[in-house]
Amino acid sequence: MSIALMGENFNPVKRTIKNNNIFLVTDENGNILAQNTSGYGLYTDDTRYLSRMELKINDSDIIILSSSTESGHSSIIIGTNLEILDTKTSKLIPQETVQIKRESIIYGSYFETITVANYNLFKVNLKLELFLDADFLDIFEVREASKCGKRPDVKIFYNEKMLNFAYKDRTGATLSTKIKFIEELPTFIEENKLTFELELEPTDRKEIKFQIELKSTASFTERIKAYDFNAAFDNAIIDDNKWFESTALFKADNEDFNEMLGRGHRDINMLRVKAYYGEYIAAGIPWYTTLFGRDCILAARQSLLLSPILAKSVLYTLAQFQGKENNDWRDEEPGKIPHEIRFGELARNNEIPHSPYYGTVDATPLWLILLHDYFYWTNDRRTIECLWDNALKCLKWIDKYALYNGYTCYKTKSEKGIENQGWKDSFNSSVNEDGSLAEPPIALVEVQGYVYLAKKNMAKLAQYLGEDQLKKTLLREIQDLKDRFNKDFWMEDYNFLSMGLDKDGNPMKIVTTNPGHCLETGILDYKYIQPVAQRFFEEDMFTGWGIRTLSKNAYAFNPMSYHNGTVWPHDNSIVAYGLSKAGRADLSLKVLTGLFEAARLMQYKRLPELFCGFSRRVERLDPPVMYPVSCIPQAWAAASVFLLLQAVLNIEPDATENSLSICNPILPDWLNYLTIENLKVGSASVGIEFRKTSKGLVIDIFDKKGKLDIIIRK
Repeated sequence: MSIALMGENFNPVKRTIKNNNIFLVTDENGNILAQNTSGYGLYTDDTRYLSRMELKINDSDIIILSSSTESGHSSIIIGTNLEILDTKTSKLIPQETVQIKRESIIYGSYFETITVANYNLFKVNLKLELFLDADFLDIFEVREASKCGKRPDVKIFYNEKMLNFAYKDRTGATLSTKIKFIEELPTFIEENKLTFELELEPTDRKEIKFQIELKSTASFTERIKAYDFNAAFDNAIIDDNKWFESTALFKADNEDFNEMLGRGHRDINMLRVKAYYGEYIAAGIPWYTTLFGRDCILAARQSLLLSPILAKSVLYTLAQFQGKENNDWRDEEPGKIPHEIRFGELARNNEIPHSPYYGTVDATPLWLILLHDYFYWTNDRRTIECLWDNALKCLKWIDKYALYNGYTCYKTKSEKGIENQGWKDSFNSSVNEDGSLAEPPIALVEVQGYVYLAKKNMAKLAQYLGEDQLKKTLLREIQDLKDRFNKDFWMEDYNFLSMGLDKDGNPMKIVTTNPGHCLETGILDYKYIQPVAQRFFEEDMFTGWGIRTLSKNAYAFNPMSYHNGTVWPHDNSIVAYGLSKAGRADLSLKVLTGLFEAARLMQYKRLPELFCGFSRRVERLDPPVMYPVSCIPQAWAAASVFLLLQAVLNIEPDATENSLSICNPILPDWLNYLTIENLKVGSASVGIEFRKTSKGLVIDIFDKKGKLDIIIRK
């Protein structure tokens, strides 16, 4: 769903740090600007607990020198002074003679240390002011960008050691933001301003340390796990090391690519959440930092090469919220996997249907696909048996509730539901050739592919569990689906698949990336695979950085829209994986190269949720154009690089047979060497080295632990 751009206070530059369920979004100075429409704030449980945090020195702004959030959970900002006057003597303090360093970390609560250092040859008197406010807006209100004022019923309490904002919401829950000072107490405390008067001799420095606790009677708030900055930082590093030790590790001879891989690895770790109801990957910061069915499933599936454990957590957590009843307000139906769950005031007060909301047509078949893939990476029979009843309910939902004109379709029943319920869920994403909106119920092309693959994979699992009749039924159903699909979705005049069928069964005659999601599923007749594969690399679809969501020849094309012409890394990775399965790893390599060259020009080599679909002009050295309200970091963008690698290396596990196959792997021109360490298949692990030589690509196996047969075909 696209996000509103509004107001002169909007700034596309965002710095984000996150740990578990708390995250901070600021400008590059580390400030949460008053009345901002950029989503800046300190958040947890879909609520903005801090809506202003601005630091000034002697009534002046601080000049930024460097700003880093590379670790994900912490930040460091180095700033200095403009030309200012001494607060006691009015003597001129030259610019760039006072250093202001801000270090922050999230670990159960928010910690910040402000260090002020005097580099003058004389004593200086300084006034440091920290402006604070809390509006306790629901994330949906922040997203609207029109309700950015402070709530009139926020209470403020303070003494010499503490400032506390408190709010009693419409459900009766009490929320509070408590700022506690650990070192160097404020000289003055007012309702929204803290003043520190500092006297510094030459070479002196002073530290101001504070902690911000976020509490609510409506939820299980974060347990306080540290009481000062250093303890929080040490604990966060220990957690990071445990994560890295549990996953595969990647190293190449291209440092930019190493940074891109490392960034994806750290961002997935950053987006992980351990909540009281389960573990999952938050979809993206700031707008989607919660449990999303489709996003979690796809990110977990993209990351199987990195760690199958993520998939297990996502499967169990989503199963807890599987639909149990018919509830039109929430678009809920029995067996349906949820779209999104929210914990803010609007959801708790039933003003929005997100408690949870089920408006997604694809999360249910995708859950089944992930269940199968997780099993073939792990041979975890216990999980399959525990979740088998949930899997059967998913199949029942597909057959009983989702079918319309023989295909899996969507149409919202909720008055506040999402109109389009595929991954392209903005209001204008399902369009016809003339730019008009398709009328629901809509059968999206990729969803039919997901259903085909889900049922095909469930037939394999049914055979494994001895349910032969279910296997036969599913195989019969997918053959019928495949026959009808290739007849109804193929557009002879376009030599391509339609985006979908509208309520009357008419094809949506536009060229999109949606059919690319079908390439891996097996639903396409063989004769259609190559035309679909090659179509993505014509000039109207391939920008040079990646594949556009919509052809620029389409009437509805807009390279700055959310879904109608932009480049989405996750979308590209799924298409690339399908291309590899279709025997076109050479084209997968082209996608990987485009996205890598885009990431090289982005901060931290980090792929965003999406970027604009303007064509690359190599001779002008134009960088990719950023989308202003893209989530950064975002789960399935972070995970894209791992699925892209799996595509070009053509790695496929079968833990049930203790085997790992590598079939015709290729490396791009800009890589000569790549190693994967601690790759887990079942109970075994292995290291694999890919190395270019004068005789071709050499594959070496090392550090193999446990029983695992490596099958290499070149």
